[in-house]
Amino acid sequence: MRIKINVLRRLTNVHSSTSPDSLPEASAIGGRLNPMFRLALALVGALAVLAAAAGAAYLGRGWILGNVPAGILYPVLGTAFGFRVERDVMIPMRDGVHLATNLFYPTRHAPPFPTVLVRLPYDKDLFETARHEAISFARRGYVVATQDMRGTAHSEGGFPTPRGDSADGSDTVDWLARQPWSNGRVGTLGCSTLGETQILLARERNPRHAAMIAGAAGGVVGSVGGGHRFGMFEGGVLNLADAFIWFVQSGGKTASARLQRPVDIGEGVRGLPVVGLVRRFRSDPTDFEDSVSQPLDGPYWRQLGYISDEDRFSTPALVIDTWYDQSVADTLVLADLVKRNWDGGPSRASQHVIIAPGLHCDLFGAAASGKLGDLPVGKVAAQPYDEWFVAWFDYWLRGEAARKPDLPPYRFYVLGEDRWADSTEWPPHGVTYKRWYLGGARPANSASGGGTLNREPIDSSDRYDEFRYDPGNPVPTRGGPIYSTGDPAFRSGPVDQRDVESRNDVLVYTSSPLQAGLRMAGPLSAELYVSSSARDTDFVVKLVDVRPDGTALNIQEGALRMRYRDGFTDPRLMRPAEVYRARIDVRAIAYYLPPGHRLRLQVSSSNFPRLERNLNTGGNNFDERVGVVALNRVYTTRDHPSAVLIPEWPEIPAIGSQAAGSADIRAH
Repeated sequence: MRIKINVLRRLTNVHSSTSPDSLPEASAIGGRLNPMFRLALALVGALAVLAAAAGAAYLGRGWILGNVPAGILYPVLGTAFGFRVERDVMIPMRDGVHLATNLFYPTRHAPPFPTVLVRLPYDKDLFETARHEAISFARRGYVVATQDMRGTAHSEGGFPTPRGDSADGSDTVDWLARQPWSNGRVGTLGCSTLGETQILLARERNPRHAAMIAGAAGGVVGSVGGGHRFGMFEGGVLNLADAFIWFVQSGGKTASARLQRPVDIGEGVRGLPVVGLVRRFRSDPTDFEDSVSQPLDGPYWRQLGYISDEDRFSTPALVIDTWYDQSVADTLVLADLVKRNWDGGPSRASQHVIIAPGLHCDLFGAAASGKLGDLPVGKVAAQPYDEWFVAWFDYWLRGEAARKPDLPPYRFYVLGEDRWADSTEWPPHGVTYKRWYLGGARPANSASGGGTLNREPIDSSDRYDEFRYDPGNPVPTRGGPIYSTGDPAFRSGPVDQRDVESRNDVLVYTSSPLQAGLRMAGPLSAELYVSSSARDTDFVVKLVDVRPDGTALNIQEGALRMRYRDGFTDPRLMRPAEVYRARIDVRAIAYYLPPGHRLRLQVSSSNFPRLERNLNTGGNNFDERVGVVALNRVYTTRDHPSAVLIPEWPEIPAIGSQAAGSADIRAH
């Protein structure tokens, strides 16, 4: 393998402009070329064909290159696209630790160069997205730096806390901006963890950090607005499947952070106690045990340095997310925080938020396939993301004023309507919040029960629906904002709910067929009045779109661990049979239900394995092996009017006729 790599490296230095005078002499016998030279020509020709084919395939994302070693891949694609790579440049941090960085230098452009920085914990030579973005921008005249974060792959040190990563990002930006080939401007790029590192860097307000494109970065939000989510919790309930998978695969606090052997995720996530799940699969230390066991308002989380209400920002940002990403609500919270705490001059027009149809870090899949889960998606869902990204960096890093993309403060796709909407604010102008009340003349257990969803509260003084929640037989996950469970049956996004709605431990409240279309845009929430036989339990809600043919597609969902009903700073156990108010955050959405569809709300106490099961004991939960059955009630009376709060958004006037500050719907 080493010989092949060296041959390819040498061949990439042969120029197509080589003159005949420089060629080896021809053989005297029959004018034939020297056999070694003929072999060299054949190799050069093969390389040229390979480079051209690889380049075309790579641009079209039609060739799976994830397993091609970097030492082979980079020279071949560098020949096709005009760049060279210096691998594992060790950039010094302020504490003496060095971080391994690949530098992609353009060979068809002249310095000084702007720089695009991609920082990641997944090995810069193996992570396909980082390699693709590096090649995409290097061929356009950018120096691209892909960096292994502290304690991962080829970098020194221990895997960082978020607080430490802010300093590493800023030190790297300073080093890049000082290089003789640099124009002094550095932009950052990436999704998920690669986006979160950008937000942590942005709060440093380094003047050389000139722009960023941050995707699905809401997981870096900590205590903003009192949420205490830390990328792992909702309503105090652990996002079990996603946390387990990430820590097992990538959470080791050693240089070998990524686990190389396969793991049966579907089986592993079902074990108890929860605190020991990751330790079963990797022996090196991780933060999983602390993450699932530390109090959400305790000093552990505060010292980690997640984004808080006090952080300020000044870096122009293009913020990207999708409606079925786990942290989309926090992405919108983060955008609002940046707007409120802007420290970059008089203009706040340097942040744009785009929410697309899709799953985690997937902007292209829905438009390409025509479906998001079981929800049809039209061609209008496609947007020129790559063009926007290049134009964004051309404007902020090169100073090309004409290249700034024409984007509003907010652009978002309206699911179910197959349209895009622009707005100067979120939620968009004109939204009104309406309560839809839970009720029914018969028990609401399962979709065949009598639960109803009504515009007006029912006039009753003594009504409730009861279900039996057994943590040994939890309601299975069906769709929603989940990355993976290890089981192909557990798909992400909007998927048919009818199998879980047949269970008696799922309460189902359904409206009459809509006479007029219902468009919603904004944060969703539910306000339930509940009681339990247990000292602690969870309540999980799911908003659903029921089609005329009976297909029931989940719109959005949320959960609350009842000990946190009064906030994360004051956890309190329940008293059996006492009625409590439970306000449940159901994330955010833009969605349209046409006439004839019905709106539905599911209420249960589990969504496994997306969410950790509450064992109902009132104990720690994370270190327990045995649960108890809870009898849980939802009250629907005049004194306890359980309801879901819907951000209803009426039809918007045509472009050019709307009032200032309003939104418009357009087919982009």
